[in-house]
Amino acid sequence: MESIINNSPIIVISRKTEKEYPVEYISNNVRQFGYIPEDFYSGKIKYADLIHPDDRKVVLKAFKYLNKQLTEFIQEYRIISRFGEVRYVEDRVRINSRGDQNVHLEGTIIDITECKHNEMITHQQKAHNGKPLTEISLEDVLGLLVTNAERIRSGLTCAVMLLDKKKHHICRVIAPNLPTYFKEAIEGLDIGYGVGSGGTALYMGERVIVENIETHPYWAKHRELAKKAGLKASWAELIVSSTGEILGVFLMYFNFPNKPKKTCYEYLKANSDLAAIEIEHRVVNETFRESDHRFKTIFNNINDQIYVSELNGNLIDVNKVVVDSLGYSKDYILSSSPMDIVPSWYVQRASELIKVIEKDHKAMYEAAAIRKDGSVIPLEINARMINYNGKKTVLSVARDITERKRAEKAKQLNESRLETLIKLNEMTAASLDEIAEFVKEEAVRLTESKLGYLAFMNADETDLIMDSWSNTAMNECGISDKQFIYPVKTTGLWGEAVKQRKAIITNDYSAPNTMKKGYPKGHVELTRHMNVPIFDGDHIVAVVGVGNKEEEYDESDVRQLTLLMQGMWKLIQRKQLIGALSKYSEELLKANTKLRSVNMIKTEFIEDSIKNGHDLLHGFDVLDDETLNLLDDSQKEAISILLNNSERLKLLIDAILYSDLQQSGRIEYSFEPVSIGTVLSDVLLNQILLIDEKELALEKEIPAGLPPVKGDKEKLKEMFVYLIHNAINLTPKGNSIGVEVSEENGHLHVTITDTGEGIAKDLIPRLFYKMYQADDSIARMFQGFESSLYICKDTVAAHQGNIWIESEIGQGSSFHVKIPKWIEAENS
Repeated sequence: MESIINNSPIIVISRKTEKEYPVEYISNNVRQFGYIPEDFYSGKIKYADLIHPDDRKVVLKAFKYLNKQLTEFIQEYRIISRFGEVRYVEDRVRINSRGDQNVHLEGTIIDITECKHNEMITHQQKAHNGKPLTEISLEDVLGLLVTNAERIRSGLTCAVMLLDKKKHHICRVIAPNLPTYFKEAIEGLDIGYGVGSGGTALYMGERVIVENIETHPYWAKHRELAKKAGLKASWAELIVSSTGEILGVFLMYFNFPNKPKKTCYEYLKANSDLAAIEIEHRVVNETFRESDHRFKTIFNNINDQIYVSELNGNLIDVNKVVVDSLGYSKDYILSSSPMDIVPSWYVQRASELIKVIEKDHKAMYEAAAIRKDGSVIPLEINARMINYNGKKTVLSVARDITERKRAEKAKQLNESRLETLIKLNEMTAASLDEIAEFVKEEAVRLTESKLGYLAFMNADETDLIMDSWSNTAMNECGISDKQFIYPVKTTGLWGEAVKQRKAIITNDYSAPNTMKKGYPKGHVELTRHMNVPIFDGDHIVAVVGVGNKEEEYDESDVRQLTLLMQGMWKLIQRKQLIGALSKYSEELLKANTKLRSVNMIKTEFIEDSIKNGHDLLHGFDVLDDETLNLLDDSQKEAISILLNNSERLKLLIDAILYSDLQQSGRIEYSFEPVSIGTVLSDVLLNQILLIDEKELALEKEIPAGLPPVKGDKEKLKEMFVYLIHNAINLTPKGNSIGVEVSEENGHLHVTITDTGEGIAKDLIPRLFYKMYQADDSIARMFQGFESSLYICKDTVAAHQGNIWIESEIGQGSSFHVKIPKWIEAENS
């Protein structure tokens, strides 16, 4: 039973017959007024506190009368909600005696505010001989709007100020509850800055909020007038027509200083909108009655589409906007069937809407109209019954809501795009083909295209390698021998995204364009096209293209497609790194298996030496040499693989960890003055054993007194460990490496040189990628360095510096890093 009560609008209450009538019990649904039962049980609020001050004396007197004379009765009065709203309630009360000294008022309370408002409207209509609201004068209707708005709380007085046709002065003030002298003083005033809240709002063309009239400059000229009328705060909201024309202003005056909350703004705007609708409709209706000529003038020049139709749906008249919007002649529209210019789904519900309009004399709903070119315009219809040439007809004012629908559609599309990115992020177990297929089809769907394709770039960005076309394109394409490699130089529009290194949008594919090379006979015909390059750093790794969207492609499509494809590329990179990690782990396992035989050889050799009386302690070197001599070529190869792949594994693991940190935004830098000399000394000390082991000569030139750089010391150490370690690895045993530092134009220039075999020119840029495919023996020599050099490049970029490689085959390599100096004035 308690659950039923708390989910109903009826509040159950029990009050003590003591001073202020404290509440002994109240049901939980008192929350509809903003209160909770604990407010009353704690004694913070007594029932008398809820009653409107103007009604309190009468209600409390009735409670006393009930106690002495009656056992029960029903009473209507106003209460104040926790939000300051005035609500009408019906209180059904009865006496319940629990002993001589324990008397309670028990009963139910129900909110009847809406009913009271309806009664007021009915009363207003009776005061005008029972006329429908549409036939009451504009001033009376706006007066009703104002008085209804005032009922939200005590101390509030509302008004509507109308602007003259020339938009120069306030021509009318509609405010039944404002003093006459106040309205007379305002009417006729020129609008301007400082003409109260209303005049200032009309002059500035924006909402005005005055929380305290006594101190605000907008009221400097009329402060005494406001004081005389008892006004302390004033909020003004412009009344704007559907065409953007300012018609007047809706005002809320308070007899106390008052700052609006969010709901207050909404209430203010809602009332100004109601006034705007009523004024606009009155303008149309009054113009109809005044003269046929004036009616036709407004009828044909109002911005909205206007239809006049019989109750069976046949059109009698339309305005010029309808003709211009739909593209048909007026004669064609009036002579055609409604089915010719509206979608079938609307025709099916038209009869139901006519019944609603006949019953309520008005209706508001969404519909659509079909243009001559076949496109559909979404419309919001405000329809009402009118008398047209002595006949009952329906006047429909239709507003084009294309932009609103587009915004709603964009919101839905953005939500869909977010879901796609989440799904993509969860495809860690999918194959590369599955990932590419998913992304390609989603690219088509999310851009509302009819077809799409995905192509990857080769390492030197000379060829586009077609991965695949979308399912719709493959179904429509009539070419049997489809091309899969497109040289960028000879490829037309599809290659421009690579040539120009930006997204290329072609919204009219049939128009002449020097960039187009045409496409083979049987190829899917394109009407619109967009292709977007996907970058890894400054390197283009892929191109995605979509085509034949019904609407034009724009920058929003570019952003969303780029975001989707970057997500794909990051996932592919991670899978490549993990795949490479798995591959090299397998090779290590195989190498380790081969090397197990070495232990068996050593064991047999030792046993044989002991059996023959050899001195193992003195013959240790012999043992080692002879054992090594026993290794066959496959075992030596296994040792080589073991050593090389161990290093490769370390670099791959470092790259994976770094990539994860980078993607999650957890790589942080802490910049301070850092001594490059100290950093390099620490790094060289860390690598000294490797340098000694390879018997390398270290040529070091680090001048004393070098200025500090702006850097993160630990990140710089990690970077130089990678670079110097790479130089050691690339240099043959017995050769030399060099470390040199110099000052250059606000930077310190660090050069690390090796005397290795050198690096091919076309390979150098690829060493800075996260991953690349080794396609020759020289490239395979450097496989693994790309992971560390990618991290180095990222670190240098964070320091706003530069990194590059200079090398020639057979001449060794130089790795260059330039880091800005620390400038105290800039970094203090």
